[in-house]
Amino acid sequence: MLNKGVPSTFANLKHLYVDPAKKEALPALAEEYLRTVGSGQGKADQADADASKGEVAALYFLAQHYNYHLSRDLAKAMTFCEKAIALAPKNVDFHMTKARIWKHRGNTAKAAETMDHARSLDTRDRYINSKAAKYQLRNNQNEKAIETMGLFTRAESPAGPLYDLLDMQCVWFLTEDGEAYARRGNVGLALKRFHAIWNIFDIWQEDQFDFHSFSLRKGLIRAYVAMVRWEDKLREHPFFTRVALDAARLYLEMHDRQHGGALSNGVNGARDADANGDDAAEKRKAAKKAKKEAQKAEREAAEKATKQDPNKAQKGKPADAEALKKKDEDPLGLKLADTKDPLSEATKFVAPVLQFSPDNIQAHLVGFEVFLRRSKFCGVGACDFSPALTLYSQKSTSSLCEVSRPHETSTRSIPWCTSRPSRYDTPSIPCWRPSLQRCERFSEPSSRPSRRRQT
Repeated sequence: MLNKGVPSTFANLKHLYVDPAKKEALPALAEEYLRTVGSGQGKADQADADASKGEVAALYFLAQHYNYHLSRDLAKAMTFCEKAIALAPKNVDFHMTKARIWKHRGNTAKAAETMDHARSLDTRDRYINSKAAKYQLRNNQNEKAIETMGLFTRAESPAGPLYDLLDMQCVWFLTEDGEAYARRGNVGLALKRFHAIWNIFDIWQEDQFDFHSFSLRKGLIRAYVAMVRWEDKLREHPFFTRVALDAARLYLEMHDRQHGGALSNGVNGARDADANGDDAAEKRKAAKKAKKEAQKAEREAAEKATKQDPNKAQKGKPADAEALKKKDEDPLGLKLADTKDPLSEATKFVAPVLQFSPDNIQAHLVGFEVFLRRSKFCGVGACDFSPALTLYSQKSTSSLCEVSRPHETSTRSIPWCTSRPSRYDTPSIPCWRPSLQRCERFSEPSSRPSRRRQT
């Protein structure tokens, strides 16, 4: 496979890494292959068709090997990747692997820059274009990511690339875009994206009624049954769970800011009040900046449409743009950010996740915080932490010790507000020891003897 230069060599073999012996044997074989091939001097002048074979393929395999979570050594991975790029500087896969290494190192800026360079090597590939936009969003570059996605959206869209992405229900982009705005502190646009995804799932829920009569008329019984079963589990979708929890955390943070820290003592409350004033000023500045950027984008889109076809633009396109502008009464999400009852909105988002994803640990943690602030103690007791206790007791006992008092806990420390942890790391449980004990009394059967009178 290395002689042929098969790009998917590592992808086809990584399932063997569950066996420690095979995990050690595969890189040893690749390194032995490198020693037998030689230094490879003079191969840099080969054609691109042959540049991914032989030594370069072995270097690429070793770079992926040391970047894999079961055999991770990022320093060695970067070394092998740099050697492969030196031999084949125009190979897109090598630069994408380098961007992933930077991502695993935690350097999102270098990862986004490297992935964008890989995109520039093949401007006709939609996949690498979407990857570059995703990495830019992880680096909080929302405007640049929309420009990157605009390379593959409809040019005649009157309201720009974002309207086309909303029309095509591009859920992954809206999710990443909302989380990036949340990290930047732009609450309005973050909630705007999260509510847009909520509306998309509502549309999917309602579209099933159009399929009932169609299936009866065409007789597609298997497709009809599959659709009904899928609709029953629609709210179990990973993107819905992710967005719902992000929105609930954001509403919790809004509630704590409005009340000066609902679970804080006097000292921290005064300190939080000063911080809230600074946050409000920063929020106003961010809203003004976002409004100016939105107006600038609308003007550029109108000018672009006018240049493409002046007669058609005069007849319909400005009117369409104005109609779209009037239709969206809150383009910056200011009304969503100015809600008076954020806990009700948080409950609306977290309730379907608790119902349809009962095994999700984060759902129970967020639901616990929401119901605790609403003084809904029956809902607090319904949050089951026994899966979390079982999971983390098996992996690490120290993770359960990373607890804090309620007045020392802030929802600003939520994962997506700082940096998204790897799914293979062992996260700490952001909950409180007294609360966990209280929930255990609700979830576990009582061990007290019965008071029934003996007859």
